[in-house]
Amino acid sequence: MIIQKYSPNFSSRDGYKIEIISIHIMAGTLAGTDSWFANPASQVSAHYGIGKNGEVHQYVADENKAWSNGKAFDPTFKLCKPDVNPNLYTLSIECEGYDLKDAPTTLISALTALLTDLCNKWAIPKDRDHIIGHNEINSLTRPNCPSTDKTLLDKIVAQLNPKTLEQKKADIIKLVQEL
Repeated sequence: MIIQKYSPNFSSRDGYKIEIISIHIMAGTLAGTDSWFANPASQVSAHYGIGKNGEVHQYVADENKAWSNGKAFDPTFKLCKPDVNPNLYTLSIECEGYDLKDAPTTLISALTALLTDLCNKWAIPKDRDHIIGHNEINSLTRPNCPSTDKTLLDKIVAQLNPKTLEQKKADIIKLVQEL
């Protein structure tokens, strides 16, 4: 269940299509983020926030541009559009805490469920080209957002694409042949 919260800090996507989901760390609590995003003076927002208990809040409608990523500074993600603010074509998810590697399973489970729902809703491929960390947009000032563990998003995205029975059988056959 998604709890609707409100942030006045959003604007139009100016015709851009949602193509990417950007994962962030709050560097604080869900309650603090709720308050900060509700404040017009903060000039920041995200589409979603997830608490350590798995609670999901929505601050900005998907169809609108949240003010979460800022401009791209030394971006490393493959689908970067030069000279286009990434907020125009991303959905943003903030995760409670200070480093996603320390998040409890309740938060990670809620994150994978939300990612699955959003990817299905917006026809976003469930891969690392389309699900990125904030550090991949701004590697200069956000090098550890959402985590110091640079493999963590790979592991989370892998959970979104469980292997079929046929893929598992092929893996077993390959393993046996290698023995």
